[in-house]
Amino acid sequence: HKPHRDIQNEEASISLSAEKLMADFLNQSDSATAKYVDQIVEVDGVLSEILVEERGLVIEPGIYGSLDSSASLPNLKSGDAIRIRGRVLSFDDLMEEVKLDYVQVLE
Repeated sequence: HKPHRDIQNEEASISLSAEKLMADFLNQSDSATAKYVDQIVEVDGVLSEILVEERGLVIEPGIYGSLDSSASLPNLKSGDAIRIRGRVLSFDDLMEEVKLDYVQVLE
């Protein structure tokens, strides 16, 4: 038996901008899926909105992250620069959104 994956403490395997992550999924969906899905990534970008009810946030141009259960909502506002880490779940073609979970806001 393999030990349970500790996503909260796992090192990010990739660090990139929100624009690059989105462009990769829009331009090369299959290779981006193979490269990023189920990987821990660090993403830099501009905060678009904080979704308090969902405990989530959106980074331009369409990176949606649901916050880790232990993470607190960031004290930031729309337009602020932000760096997050989380696990890439999927790309939603219809909404043109990259979805992440276990998101933590980094300093």
